[in-house]
Amino acid sequence: MKIIKPDLLCSSIAFALMLCAGNAAAQAADESAAPPAANSDAVQSLDQITVTARGVSEPLQQMPLPITAMSAQTIEKKGLVDVRDIANLSPSFSFKSGYGRGFDRPVIRGMSNIQGESNASFFIDGIYVEGDISSYGLENIQRVEVIRGPQSAAFGRRTFSGAVNFITKRPGSAPGGKVTLGAGNYGQEKMGLFYSGGNEDGSFGYDLSLNKRGNDGVFYNSASGRKDLNGTETISGMAAIAWSPTDALDITARVMQQKSRDQHFAVARLGSNNLNCYLPEYSGVSAGGVPILESRRRGYYCGELKAPAGYALNTKEFESAGYFPGRKTDLLRTSVVVDYLFANGWNLTSTSAYNKSDTYSASDQDYSAIRGYGGGFESFADTGVKNWSQDIRLTTDQNLAVSGMLGAYYYKQQALPGWGGDLTGYTIGGSKVVTPVPTDPDDQTVNKALYGLINWRINDQWTTSLEGRYARDEISKGGTDIRVLAGSTYRQPYALAKTFSSFTPRWTLSYQAQENVNLYGLVSKGNKPGGFNTDVYRADFLETERDALIARGLSTYKEEEAWNYELGMKSDWLDGTLRVNANIYQIDWTNQQLTETGPVIRKNGSLFSTSYTTNVGESRIRGFELESQWAFAQGWLASLAYSYTDAEILKFISQDQADLFSDSNAPTLADPAADAAGATLPRVPKHKATLGLMYDGALSNGWEYTANMDVNYEGKRYIQVDNLAYIGASTRTNFRFSIRPTEQLQVSAYVNNAFNDRTLEDAQRTINPDAYVAVPAVPPLTGVAVTNLRDFGLTPSLPRMYGVEVSYKF
Repeated sequence: MKIIKPDLLCSSIAFALMLCAGNAAAQAADESAAPPAANSDAVQSLDQITVTARGVSEPLQQMPLPITAMSAQTIEKKGLVDVRDIANLSPSFSFKSGYGRGFDRPVIRGMSNIQGESNASFFIDGIYVEGDISSYGLENIQRVEVIRGPQSAAFGRRTFSGAVNFITKRPGSAPGGKVTLGAGNYGQEKMGLFYSGGNEDGSFGYDLSLNKRGNDGVFYNSASGRKDLNGTETISGMAAIAWSPTDALDITARVMQQKSRDQHFAVARLGSNNLNCYLPEYSGVSAGGVPILESRRRGYYCGELKAPAGYALNTKEFESAGYFPGRKTDLLRTSVVVDYLFANGWNLTSTSAYNKSDTYSASDQDYSAIRGYGGGFESFADTGVKNWSQDIRLTTDQNLAVSGMLGAYYYKQQALPGWGGDLTGYTIGGSKVVTPVPTDPDDQTVNKALYGLINWRINDQWTTSLEGRYARDEISKGGTDIRVLAGSTYRQPYALAKTFSSFTPRWTLSYQAQENVNLYGLVSKGNKPGGFNTDVYRADFLETERDALIARGLSTYKEEEAWNYELGMKSDWLDGTLRVNANIYQIDWTNQQLTETGPVIRKNGSLFSTSYTTNVGESRIRGFELESQWAFAQGWLASLAYSYTDAEILKFISQDQADLFSDSNAPTLADPAADAAGATLPRVPKHKATLGLMYDGALSNGWEYTANMDVNYEGKRYIQVDNLAYIGASTRTNFRFSIRPTEQLQVSAYVNNAFNDRTLEDAQRTINPDAYVAVPAVPPLTGVAVTNLRDFGLTPSLPRMYGVEVSYKF
């Protein structure tokens, strides 16, 4: 990517701002001057958006669900790029990508995933998206809907805490083309080409687009001697057609291909020498040269974790061995939607989709220039997955007093062959050749569901609805586990299969108190799929140990469940210029999938500590959400999104908790200190707020412009259930100024994170691979177990980034 000189770029931004200020000052100085031309896009009243969160089209302000909807106009004026920008403007939605764009951690309404799959899912035109979503751009989006709370009744599996649906534009709906070019510091670049056409009568339309965006390395890597961390590049192409051979039939087909190439993410360890609490107590005795501790405490950090001073990662070693240090993702997404409108107003919709993804990743997992385990921490893997889905939905005439919808859904996902390995024993210039090991997992998920909706307009004021989904998850995993232990190679084949059934209802009641005020209440149930602990089938475990784990039920874990209770209000005031939407809710979360850690005897008699997902947790989340927009004067729009989230753990049994807080030198899970009850769920900001201010105006020469500012605040986030180490509160401010000399041409200047907030993006608990210690074994085992001192991995937020964009419509 071409490096843009900061001085030139800053001059361009300053010139654009000065041009606006100069013309405004000239108008103020000359009171006799004619008033500027009105801006055709100036805000005069609030958007009346229609959403489809329940499978039918409904006005946003009358739908009894907590939804944040962002239109294409809002996305363009604010310069939103991806889902991270959407999350910043949404209450109760925190989205972090500290470990690269493939390791996203979405948290909606405090339902963070301590273990296993994400609790929130993403959809494009109602089609479930597996894997990376943060690289998906917003170039051709009609609107984005963020639906908070369990959405299992409407969207199905893995919408435990909420769903985010990206709705694309209908092909041919906006005839013409658009070219976009952009550049900024850190080698930012953006290129886009979009063209739409079709018949004059609208019976046939098509869209074509090509997009590229990315940036050079952002952070300096002292181990490689260059800036080769956090660079990104995404190239995507899309083609879509819409055909209406009759007034009753409409067919839309889409295909998208996307390639992403991301450098290694910036990360550094805190350093076990910087731990400041629950420090290890050395006995003065060692075993095999490894110091023995008095207790199982291996040190911890209490307080706010700060951004590292620098980063040192072994990226050159990967390159020398012939592997790209970072992440590569290739995506194919296709869909066909057929709509048929019957003469009586009923509608039949068929949605078919096929998606395929291939993901390669290579990372230095000890987060330092140390060759942890002789290169064993420098690992790489290539994995793939493909899925098919078919949805058929019949919807009645929605103008009837009693209306409804009935649907059937089928989804099948299969893992594809891949390969993986690490750099054990490899040195730059050495003779060792790194050969990847092929993998062929027999992993499959089949989801079958029946769902429906009944909506009853009792009278002009009262409306109630009942939704429900009955689903079956048929999950299977198979393969052969291979382990090398003391010079011997062990193999353990396994073939696991289990079916999980669930029924997830949602009941709503709404009251139209006034024409502009809608009150609602709802009760909904959500679920998250269960699965398998394949570590039970490690080839180096004694058979008797494996049998004991299976007898304890640790080979599988059940689905999680949550009940959501909510009261809300949606209202428009002051002739539709002021919008106030608010709600309160409580979520009761049971069968929570958490981690249980325990020792196992291996075939050479040594102890091995491993983790298993079990259903031992319970949490309660209470919250308040507020969204408000106010067009308080011609051209002005102010917005506020605020959420308060109290996410309390009611039950969580963990060996790590016991090791930290127990007075015993060798506590077990039966120790009261093992329970984290009363703590706050990790990665959840208690307070989150976004304040926005936008102005649409016109200069004296008739040029129109838009000035926008967004200030986003997120409170501190604990990184673990112990509530000791945390990421501090952050405040990030974005500015954007766009000027339009003609209807076709727009020039924009932007500054993101304008005041260079350096709060960490993310952090996780890890180990120091270079500091071995021996701790007392967990009873009933005796003796000591060799492990490592505790440490923490820290990832930075992006610094201040600025640039300019030029777009031309034709």
